[in-house]
Amino acid sequence: MDRLPNAADLTTAQFTALRGIVSRSFTPNGQINSADGARLIELGLVQRAMGGWMPTPAGRMASRG
Repeated sequence: MDRLPNAADLTTAQFTALRGIVSRSFTPNGQINSADGARLIELGLVQRAMGGWMPTPAGRMASRG
């Protein structure tokens, strides 16, 4: 991808999961669908760390819509 991903690149479920992760700064494993999480990782919007999901700077920007 030649640009930062945005809300248009995500399904409604993926965008909702991203917004939840960003609003909490950390979401434990099992709180979001693994397929949605895999897509968010693929796009560089979240990362796995400390037993959960954490937003990346790109994820914080994309969650604004």
